[in-house]
Amino acid sequence: MTEPTPAQLYDDEALQRLRAVADMVSSGWSPGQAAVRVHSRSDDPAGVPEPRPATMGDPESLARVAVHFDVPGLHHAIESGFALGEFEDVVDGWLMPALARLGAAWRDGRVSVAEEHFVSASVQRHLAVLFDQTPRQPGGPRVLLGLARGSRHELGVLAFAIALRRTGVDVVYLGGDVPTEAWLSAVGSRRPAAVVLAVPSPDDVLATREVVEAVTGHDQDLPIMVGGSHQDEIERDVIRLGHEIAPAARRMTDALLAKI
Repeated sequence: MTEPTPAQLYDDEALQRLRAVADMVSSGWSPGQAAVRVHSRSDDPAGVPEPRPATMGDPESLARVAVHFDVPGLHHAIESGFALGEFEDVVDGWLMPALARLGAAWRDGRVSVAEEHFVSASVQRHLAVLFDQTPRQPGGPRVLLGLARGSRHELGVLAFAIALRRTGVDVVYLGGDVPTEAWLSAVGSRRPAAVVLAVPSPDDVLATREVVEAVTGHDQDLPIMVGGSHQDEIERDVIRLGHEIAPAARRMTDALLAKI
């Protein structure tokens, strides 16, 4: 008896969803996160949008050069990765998937903690240079970005800061491990149009909730936006940015400019 083909088992819409999930998983998303994301998109009356293009470049490049501290290979991987296209395309299409593969290699024991830090530190230095080279936008809406106390995984939020600055936002980047009192001081002195916090790991959830509660108590009308892998665990008083950096930056900028 002949086995049915996928086209015989699923209608066109279901096949499109399956392809979208497969593309997102290949870009570094977990299968569960990809399925939830695609399902939420399907609730849009316009239907399921085209899936994000497949990962650009080599998503294994950073994990591969981490082994044995391959310094020339690391420099080549970073330079060639960022040369693949515009920053927004590179960060979602190569950098974040490559960092996800690096994290998976560390969890699997293929890469040591020292080797993972060796790569991450180099990527962070490169992003910091790009941030400083991106012209400031003093005439745009001001936004504070950073991490809560104890949180030091800056790569995602720093990449978002660059993308946001490139859309015309006056970005004030506070960095990692920022105490709650420092967040309140910055909000009071800089008077931002919005605050952005990243929640990259489960260990960051409680401290991020603390900042959200404190900032909301200080100014309940100030928008607080959260990103990162564990953003859904910040249940109250926030706007979730999703898991794609460039689209989130554009949506946020459009919303802020609409309020001016």
